[in-house]
Order: sequence, then structure tokens, then C-alpha cells
Amino acid sequence: MVLAIVSQIRFQLPRALRSSRLQWRSRSVSASLLKFGKNIGIGLLLAIGTSGYLSANIVQAAIFDRSGQKIPDREVNSDRVNWQMLSTAAGRKYNGVGLIDVDYGTCTGFAISTGRNPNAPAYVLTNGHCQGKAGKLPDDREIMVDRSTKTQFTVNYFHDFKPDRLTIPVKRLVYGTMKNNDIAILELDITQRQLSKAGIDALQIAPKPPVLGEPLLVVGIPAQGVKDERNYLHAVTCQVGEIANVKEDIYNWQQSIRHKCSIVGGMSGSPMISLKTRQVVGIINTGVNDNAATQPQCSLNRPCEVGKHGFVQTFPQENYGQLVDRIPTCFDRRGIFDLDRPTCQLERPSTPKPNT
Repeated sequence: MVLAIVSQIRFQLPRALRSSRLQWRSRSVSASLLKFGKNIGIGLLLAIGTSGYLSANIVQAAIFDRSGQKIPDREVNSDRVNWQMLSTAAGRKYNGVGLIDVDYGTCTGFAISTGRNPNAPAYVLTNGHCQGKAGKLPDDREIMVDRSTKTQFTVNYFHDFKPDRLTIPVKRLVYGTMKNNDIAILELDITQRQLSKAGIDALQIAPKPPVLGEPLLVVGIPAQGVKDERNYLHAVTCQVGEIANVKEDIYNWQQSIRHKCSIVGGMSGSPMISLKTRQVVGIINTGVNDNAATQPQCSLNRPCEVGKHGFVQTFPQENYGQLVDRIPTCFDRRGIFDLDRPTCQLERPSTPKPNT
């Protein structure tokens, strides 16, 4: 969860388009402040501890050079970092990976392909921790279903994109959780046909987990510590590592994917794309930052792995993602999300026992 970034994005929009569900907006980033007892500037982590109150730490996850060696977080703007800023031409197929703006912070999200019915709603996948509230992340046992949200989704987030970017309101949060996984499925306020007509490509989710050593491409929008001129879509390559049982603060994710892709705050929710199948096999969600080196193991921003007999250990040179192969089982043939489908493998909210 270390990758959600506190910042605010402000857009100017021609008045005639403000009522449209498809809105084209120019990018104008301001270093706004969010007040929760003290000012928290742009570029700080939005993090909730066990007390449920906001705490802030200057963060990165792990970044690596092109030989796969970890480099200090302070070098995030150097050319040593193993990632590449995408151009409009080279990154065309990833234009559906965009900015998740939750009013108090930003993450990355991506449009997903769910079915063949063009009249079905368009959907976006991101992290569950990107759908908390200002000052409070979801509970570790909470499953959010069919909730309103103020989230907006902005695509074509390339550094050299000349037209105004497309910003799409999110109609509702259809599913979100940080219990055993860290995912949120958002229904956009447009159909799949409208998304396609706007030239936006959705990504296909793989129906099975990746295998160890499978080559990966991660596409996301780095923000933490990154200069404004670099705060656009980046592509990162690495390989699928071992599956680990990860604990961070009150959260437990037993099916986490180890990887050594360079990631920083703002890249929460980035797709992990198999370079073999071109399908999404995971979603970025956490890692260890240098500033957390003196914190207790398994604390917020310093996730650990839980081994046999409860032994815990932090691996600063590992980043983590979450599996997504169960998500396609919850969409019907029309491409509509249905948690009550017999085939749906996502965890459901517990039903309160009737009073007796």
C-alpha cells in the first residue's frame, strides 16, 4: 500500500464540455496541501496506521538499475533507474492505463476487457487501498460492494500527448477489498463501445496465475519524488518472482508476487503484463522504502514476508504485486460484473447472522 501518493490534480476544462461524461482535460499539476492537523505536501505517502488516523512518510518502494541492482530512492530521477517514459507512439496499446484521482491522492489504474457486448459498462482495475477515504484506508476485513465514489480516471497520460487528455467519471465502486488481496473494480460512466470509440484500449486479464520467471512489463505513472516532467506513463521490465505471504501493518496478502520492477508512489494499481501472453497477471501494490529502514518489520511502508512457524523477515530488495486471475470469473458473458455468479471466485461480504 506504500504506492498511493498524496497529491491533487487540477484541470481546466472548456465550459461546454463540463457536463459531458467524456471530458477532455488539459494537465495542470499544482503542489496543493492537504490538512489533517498538519500540512502534508505533494509527494508524500497517504498511509493509515492501525489507529486509523493519517500518518505521512516520505516514501519510495524499491528502484533498480538496468543490471537488476537496487539503487537508493534518492536517485529516482536519475537515468540509472530501470524504466522508460512511454511516448504516444511507442505506448499506444497502453493508453488505457491512466491516472486514478481520488481527490485526496493519486494511483494508477487500467481499463479491462470484460466481454463482447459493446453496451456493457466499461471497467477499471486498481488497488483497494486507492479506494479508501481521506485519512482512512479500508479495514483489513472489509469488502466494499456497490459504493459511490468521487474517483475520476484520466487516460492518454503520455508525456508527448498533444490533445487534451480524456477524463472519465467513475460511476461506482462495484468491488473493493484489502482483505487477502488489494484490488478495486470500478465501473465507468460510459460503455465499452464508447471507450473503444474514444480510441482507448482495454487490457485482458489472464485466467490463471503467472509462472516463476515469466517476463513482465509494468506500466504505471510514478509520482513520489519524481520531477513534473517525468510524471507520466512509464514502462518497466522484470520477471515474476516467488509467491510470498506478505504482511504490512494490519493487512495480510498470502498470494503476493515478488518482483524487481522499479516502482514508486503513484504506481499503486499498475498492471503487471506478461510479455508472453500480453495479458495482465498481477497488479502492483507495495514494497519497502529506504526511509522505513529503522521501522519495525511488518509495519506500514516496511512489509515483511511470513514464513513457517510465523517467522517474519523484511526483504528491502523485493517489491510485491497481487494476483488477479479470479477477477474474470465474476463477469458474465455480457461483460457485466456479478459477484453472485456461481463461478465468481472473489470473496464475498459475510452475511450477518439473524438474531435468534
